[in-house]
Amino acid sequence: MVKLLFYSVLIFISGLASAQINCRITGSIPTIENGYVKFIKGIESNQEAILVLYQGNQFPDSIQIRNHQFTISGHIQQPGMYRLLNQENQFITELFFVDTGKHHINIQETTNHNPFDVGWGITVSNSAAQDAFIQYLSSLNSVNTSLLTLYDTTHCENIQNWEAKKVCNTHFEWQRNIYRNQRDSILTDYIKRHPNASINPWILYWNMNKMGYRAAYPKLLEEQSNLFPKAIHQVLSNFLLQLRKKTIGESFPLLHFIEAKVPEWKHEKPLYTLIDFWYSSCSPCIGQFELLKPIYKQYHTIGFEIIAITTDAISTLQQYKAVLKKQNYHWKHCIDTNGKRAQSVYIKSYPSNFLINQQGKIVAVDIKPERLEAFLKDELL
Repeated sequence: MVKLLFYSVLIFISGLASAQINCRITGSIPTIENGYVKFIKGIESNQEAILVLYQGNQFPDSIQIRNHQFTISGHIQQPGMYRLLNQENQFITELFFVDTGKHHINIQETTNHNPFDVGWGITVSNSAAQDAFIQYLSSLNSVNTSLLTLYDTTHCENIQNWEAKKVCNTHFEWQRNIYRNQRDSILTDYIKRHPNASINPWILYWNMNKMGYRAAYPKLLEEQSNLFPKAIHQVLSNFLLQLRKKTIGESFPLLHFIEAKVPEWKHEKPLYTLIDFWYSSCSPCIGQFELLKPIYKQYHTIGFEIIAITTDAISTLQQYKAVLKKQNYHWKHCIDTNGKRAQSVYIKSYPSNFLINQQGKIVAVDIKPERLEAFLKDELL
């Protein structure tokens, strides 16, 4: 481990030989006295976006902590979004921006925060991009609070009457979409009012990554076609195109992969199939599977199937097999080793699912068990 870190530092130093150090970050981590943490880019999986948005930026991947203190030195060509992780890949900080110059990071131990927010628990001194980011995030406070209240006060799964449950789910989705439209309007308004803000491509990408395809995004890119450099505009357009392939009405993008992995399903496709992405140590995934068991039992013989795609690594396949044996899932399974296929369609949270029809068209995205049950009752009974 020490040798690996030593060579990583050597490689980083040699890479900086032709790039002047123009960014120095100091800070402390209350929860780690000594050891190493990871300094990672705020964008994962999308190599095209990483190459363009982080072009010219050079920082070491691993940072040493001594007596809770750390120093990060690197080269910044353009403001970038980063975060700190511990060695178990758990977040130490939310996303933050760094510019050229000297910054001091103050990490606060925060437990009560709105999960719809980012940027909590950290301050970055002398970073104009971070200040702009916090200004943008502050404009979302009201709608984020409304979203949190909606989630906390809506419990359609506890309603026994089918018709009342349908009304509850419909109202929830209608109200959630109103709040999401408000977020879109805030984003559009911010970019139009601050056309030269360095964070604009980042917050647009971040919203795309967080919310998926939204009608406001292509409209914004079209209206503000001269706002971003050509390379950045192309990255955002390409990402949006990929996200659109995962929307309702589109053909499921990994259809051929599933047909190759589960050939019997290809030849006898049911009316509806739930494609579920999971992995063996994902507790929420296994918890949701328990809720899917009775649904599968009731509707499997009349036109419903589940295909669970694990993204386990080779090193955890034995654990995956043990979970299958213990839980005794009766639906179909296939393996996407290391989640390569999942990454290609930007699956970023687990469990994630797609309900598709017999023609392979997406009917619903991330449908909850109670909503799925109501849908199947209407369609199959």
